[in-house]
Amino acid sequence: MVLFRVQSAEVFSWANIGGWNNRQHAVERRGANQNRQGVVGQHVNGRIATGRWCTIKVRVEGDNVKVFLDGRQVLDVTDPDMAKTGSVGIGTWSTQAQFRNLKVTSLDGQTVLFDEMPKELPKPNIRHWEPWGDATVTLNASDVFNGKASLQIIPTAPGVHTIGEHPIGGIQQRGMNLKGGETYLLSLWAKQPGATNVVNAIHFDFRSAQSAKQHENFNTTFVNANRWKRLEFEITPDPTIFPDLTEGIFRVITIGSNSILIDQVSIIPKSWLEKYGGMRPDLLQAIADLRPPTIRYPGGCFASAYRWKDGIGPQEKRQAFPFTIWDDREVNSFGTDEFIALCRRVGAEPIIVINTGTPGWNVRRTPETADVDWIQEACDWLEYCNGPATSKWGAVRAANGHPAPYNVKYWEIDNEVQGGVSVAESIDTIKKFVPALKAIDPTIKIIVAGSHYGPRGAWDFPVINEAGELFDYISFHQYDDPNLFADGPERIEQYFRELKAVIDKSPNPNIKIFDSEWNAQSTDWRTGLYAGGILNVFERCGDVVEIAAPALFLRHTRSRDWDNAFINFDNKSWFPAPNYVVMKLWRDHYAPIRIGLDGDAKGMDVVATKSDDGKTFYVKAVNPTNEVRNVTLNVGTGRTSATMKWVSAQLNDRNTLEHPHTIALREVPIQIDGSAIKFVLPAYSAGGVVVE
Repeated sequence: MVLFRVQSAEVFSWANIGGWNNRQHAVERRGANQNRQGVVGQHVNGRIATGRWCTIKVRVEGDNVKVFLDGRQVLDVTDPDMAKTGSVGIGTWSTQAQFRNLKVTSLDGQTVLFDEMPKELPKPNIRHWEPWGDATVTLNASDVFNGKASLQIIPTAPGVHTIGEHPIGGIQQRGMNLKGGETYLLSLWAKQPGATNVVNAIHFDFRSAQSAKQHENFNTTFVNANRWKRLEFEITPDPTIFPDLTEGIFRVITIGSNSILIDQVSIIPKSWLEKYGGMRPDLLQAIADLRPPTIRYPGGCFASAYRWKDGIGPQEKRQAFPFTIWDDREVNSFGTDEFIALCRRVGAEPIIVINTGTPGWNVRRTPETADVDWIQEACDWLEYCNGPATSKWGAVRAANGHPAPYNVKYWEIDNEVQGGVSVAESIDTIKKFVPALKAIDPTIKIIVAGSHYGPRGAWDFPVINEAGELFDYISFHQYDDPNLFADGPERIEQYFRELKAVIDKSPNPNIKIFDSEWNAQSTDWRTGLYAGGILNVFERCGDVVEIAAPALFLRHTRSRDWDNAFINFDNKSWFPAPNYVVMKLWRDHYAPIRIGLDGDAKGMDVVATKSDDGKTFYVKAVNPTNEVRNVTLNVGTGRTSATMKWVSAQLNDRNTLEHPHTIALREVPIQIDGSAIKFVLPAYSAGGVVVE
């Protein structure tokens, strides 16, 4: 990667040489009229040689970018939306590289702006933590308890922060949501290397970022030299002197002159662990309120490099996800057992997505993945979940505290393999994996990865026709521009019908569709209208679409990518995006039997369903037009009662942490005139009617 016009971490462009598993080159841009990073212009087939030095030249003039590899031009792209000025840089994506002879000149080559290697490289990135006090903090990759690096706190000469002659210092993390009177469970692994007769004390400090109020634990713990030791504490800040802090500071402090290594720092409210299985209660309730029938895990691209064995057993011994993804490094404290526990708490059926070893994702773990038997790894996971406690991996599950089998019903064969392998390779994978999995548990339902871009039939049709007898569902992904809130769902519905026609003539006409990732790419009201439209599509296509799952589900507001999540949270609260508000309305207005509607919908998207006993029916309607719609439902004779809720907003309206109810439901009047039910749907609105 050669970066240019770099204005910030949010706005830059770059030449991607040998991307896409060393198959293509392209110019990409982040920010500057583009929320997510993406290709500008077209991909160009090509690769970069390994094991030898190559010359790369990028010429940026106005809106034009030309890229040369070993003297040959490989890209010529015009991008009027890229930043007009900015810095340059180098980097890698999914590979390792060496660089030399960096040179930056004016376009005529006469003025040299830079012609040397940097004298000082950036300091190691210690995510989330920062040094504090009379100490420096470094990453130590040679002496760790678990993982690839520990933190080494190195005392400096006594300065501002001392106790007697001893310097005090350590690490701190800001933005902690701390509450007076709440008991916190604290633990870490620590080691004092080297000196056997010198001891350091470790204590914890809760502090307000806004004032001098603090709560400190001075129960000194002495760390044994040259061996790792687990330290555990319970701390209950005094509510009379320590108020609730939404921006509190949490410190791990050492006192003394010797270096200390620390690893696996953990802090959690005791009540969360005892009452909610370690999960944050407000977010757990937000999930439960949607009453999801299924939850898919691991989600998205995360699944394609996920190693499930890294996420079981004692949490402090688990291995982290192999690389940073989605703006964070997952430490796998949430693994298979925690996922199943979440599903059980909210009444959802788990869907597990397995890693089949696709090269584009798993090459990053080389040489660790060079000899992995991916089929056996998948079979081991299935046995861990569904095998008896007497089986090899069922016994491991039992040893981890779960003797009864989980009986996971749905198993998906990888995620978005289109583009990473050919359709023939994917079909071969299906034919190898499915019989092996069915030999472990013949009752499971198999899902395979379908299309997620491009001419979908070129991928989906061969998979159905050549391997359809081996699976129950084909997985489909669809993300839309939020401006397509009216038309996007209709296009998806057309393809579902096209796909059903192929399924009906295939060797397995019982295949169903699993729309396993759907959404519009925003969190304003356009996304709510889109959600209502696509949920109506799922109901109308219920003869072939049996399961659907949106993405993203939950997102920290600090994240820089994928601002389309249903549940959006920070360290203290959360807000529902419009898609959450609409999905909850649709969920609360669910009934299992769809009934027909006759009449002119006038641009609205409407479905009706009834309960099993036929005494209650529901109408769910989206008005994606800019005009008010006066609606009359003729429901037949008899005494009738009806209620209605809807949400209406301007297209750019959105909820935020500060204003979480800008997009919210309201109950509205409804008129009953004999067998006619009359109501109003404002412009850009979505609503649900219950008729008894």
